[in-house]
Amino acid sequence: MVMLLIGTVMALGTIISFWGAQLVQTQLNTTDKTPAEICAGAMFRLYYGKYDSGEKELLLFFENQRGVDLELKNLYLFYPDDEMKTFELNEALGSNMLLSITVEDVEDGFEDGTVKTDCPDVTLDFTYSEVT
Repeated sequence: MVMLLIGTVMALGTIISFWGAQLVQTQLNTTDKTPAEICAGAMFRLYYGKYDSGEKELLLFFENQRGVDLELKNLYLFYPDDEMKTFELNEALGSNMLLSITVEDVEDGFEDGTVKTDCPDVTLDFTYSEVT
């Protein structure tokens, strides 16, 4: 009887040890990825844009074209004479999703815009003519 109990306890210990080791390995595999590996293949585009000069609002629709979640961090608008205005977005753009953002207090006359994400090499550039 004691031998049976010891054998059962040892079998359970082996199963739990194996399961624990697999869990730790899975966690290490997901947390050891560099931003470049996580962001590999990430891509998004400006699906639609419209600037309302009367309301000073810039409406932007983005399409995430891949299976990588993105965080849209900042919008940079470039004006003549090297002036730049920064707008914090901090909006999640899920994988294969659309997202609309309205940016307020946008002065007319910008020439270009750039949207930066949490992925260092994944940005979007657009021109004033694309949103008017």
